[in-house]
Amino acid sequence: MTDWTRRAFVCALTLTLAMVPAASAAAATRKPVELRVMTRNIYLGGDIFRPIGATDLADFERRGGELWAEVQGTYFPTRAKLLAREVKQTKPDLIGLQEVALWRRGPAGVQDGPATPATQVVYDFLRTLRRELARAGLRYRLGSRQQETDIEAPIDAGYDVRLTMFDAILVKRRPDLRIRRALGTNYDETIGVRTPGSVVTSTRGWTAVDVTFKRRRLRLVNTHLESFYGPTREAQARELVAAGGPLDVRGQKIVTGDMNSDPLGRESDAEAFNILRSGGLVDTWPRRFGPGFTCCLNQSDARDPDTSGFDHRIDLVMAKPRLRAVRGVVVGDELRDRAANGLWPSDHAGAVVTLRLR
Repeated sequence: MTDWTRRAFVCALTLTLAMVPAASAAAATRKPVELRVMTRNIYLGGDIFRPIGATDLADFERRGGELWAEVQGTYFPTRAKLLAREVKQTKPDLIGLQEVALWRRGPAGVQDGPATPATQVVYDFLRTLRRELARAGLRYRLGSRQQETDIEAPIDAGYDVRLTMFDAILVKRRPDLRIRRALGTNYDETIGVRTPGSVVTSTRGWTAVDVTFKRRRLRLVNTHLESFYGPTREAQARELVAAGGPLDVRGQKIVTGDMNSDPLGRESDAEAFNILRSGGLVDTWPRRFGPGFTCCLNQSDARDPDTSGFDHRIDLVMAKPRLRAVRGVVVGDELRDRAANGLWPSDHAGAVVTLRLR
């Protein structure tokens, strides 16, 4: 081998060896990046519509007492253990929670509604759930929380009960998932419900986090649209996708939520879903994953003896631009998901979708 040939061979070998790490890095870059997202309505604990339609104040207080008894019967500390088990089994990176209730009561003998705000905490759903997640060895931080409806009323037990509702986002603690910003607000569109002596306002909204996941930036928006009245729900859907709304930003957006609107119009009409779709959001649940039914138990005491109530979809994971879902599972929809006393984790099932990021 001549000197020239030898030098050429060494140069070629050196170049080849130098290209190997570069090729490995390129292959690593091409590896699909997948994000697992859960949407979970955790149920406020009772039929909030029970007191509506009362004929007088005494009837209203009686019905309010029945609601409060039901909330205690659907004991959230038990349900929180079941919800934590779902998270442990599915390991979502981001969790959109709805109906995150804070139940408080006032002192005995004080029955003046919101005039004297009740402060004694009886059930704090978010704190209880986070404690159960930690006990299960799961590390999630609170990414964002938005207060929604806040109502207080007297019951026949001789004191006031106060319900404050939140929507919240939990973010898994992992080194490649970083929260950059938290935001949220209430919808302008609300609905007032008249009761004996007062008008109760149902307030809804959205909460969001901007995150960086494996060097990809995205926004997760979580919402709970109105269930009581279709036109209000549709107006809120328009606010969500409107110019200047939470989706009016560059980059990838993912939306979780209880939309109270079924894409197929089963049980719940599809109007709000169609508004979201017209705003560019795409339902990420493909038919190959199954029907994906998440709604709802028939009994407000969350002790249905069977699964017949789960017959339509309103708990959705949507994306803009479109993302491919590579895996999907419904949680909390089988008899084995109940506690030993027959209590379900929620009146809804949840959906967990693994999305392949662009």
